[in-house]
Amino acid sequence: MSANYLIKRLHDVKKTHVLLALVFTFGVLVSPVVANIHTAYAAALTEVAVRFDRIMVNTATTGTVCAKPATAGTEASVKVTFPAGYTVDSTASHHTISTTNLDWPSGASAWLGIGTATLVSGQDVTFPSGDLVVGTLYCFNWTSTSAITNQSSPSSTNTGTVTTQASGPSTIDSATFIAPTISNDQIVVTATVPQAFSFALSGNTDALGTLSTSSVTTSATPRTVTINTNAKSGWQVWAKDSYQGLCSPSIGTCTDGVAASSNQLNTTATGNNRTLSAGTEDYNLGVTSTQAGGSGTLTVATAFVGGSLGKGGGLSATALQSLAASDGTADTAVLTLKNNVAISGTTGAATDYSDTITVVGAGLF
Repeated sequence: MSANYLIKRLHDVKKTHVLLALVFTFGVLVSPVVANIHTAYAAALTEVAVRFDRIMVNTATTGTVCAKPATAGTEASVKVTFPAGYTVDSTASHHTISTTNLDWPSGASAWLGIGTATLVSGQDVTFPSGDLVVGTLYCFNWTSTSAITNQSSPSSTNTGTVTTQASGPSTIDSATFIAPTISNDQIVVTATVPQAFSFALSGNTDALGTLSTSSVTTSATPRTVTINTNAKSGWQVWAKDSYQGLCSPSIGTCTDGVAASSNQLNTTATGNNRTLSAGTEDYNLGVTSTQAGGSGTLTVATAFVGGSLGKGGGLSATALQSLAASDGTADTAVLTLKNNVAISGTTGAATDYSDTITVVGAGLF
């Protein structure tokens, strides 16, 4: 073997060593750059918000996740990392979702391809996702109150993370959020609504004028009772008259609470409903009703149902009788009271016939 051959081989070995050294050096220099390029691929989400529907300590809660992608990529899942100390149900199928807009931030859209969670690992809950558009704010709700329970102590620094992921999974975008917990997140509002019962008569006189045997006379301007009440169980109106008929002091004695004598214009207070006939002496009260509003059904007592000339029932001089009743509240419930009278050819002549009707009402609160 010649000396020149040995020298050539030595040079070749040196070149190989130098080349290997260069490759190693390049690898050392390039590796961090490659690593940095891979790390830079995971950008921060442009916007992120996680709303817990309850923030009271030790309270199970539903909630909403919102995020706006910053990096173009093909999303396959989104991982929500709930704050340390929160209890996360370990069963993925319990983490159900909806895309109903529950007063989401303005401009938010339903999260594409979102579905029930597929993986739970510690504080991490991973949901499937469709491919998202950069610059669009997406939201979804988790709907099971058993899925997440707030931590046991108040804090304003509970930190979590929302991460969009490509298949693999590999991170596309990620950002942190802050979720507060407080000892009580509810305000108890109290108020009192006073009982109300408004009772109004439209007037206190009812002049029937001069009577005739040829016709039944009825109130020309019938008086009304107007009820307004918040009595939830209903209300009732009663009435009685002074003489159980029209009584004339010039013919006989008129005593309050005592029926008029038979030779006066009396009535039969038997509770039966009847229609007066011209020429047949009788006296009664007919009631009709209207109601603008309220929860109650207003019913006129059968004995006093009016609506046609001379139709009604006789009032008692000794006891209040029910005219109408309702089973609920009333807004402008109106009872129209018509006094009807008929005389015969033998009815005593007098100009001082009169009767006083007492009308009262009460609410059932």
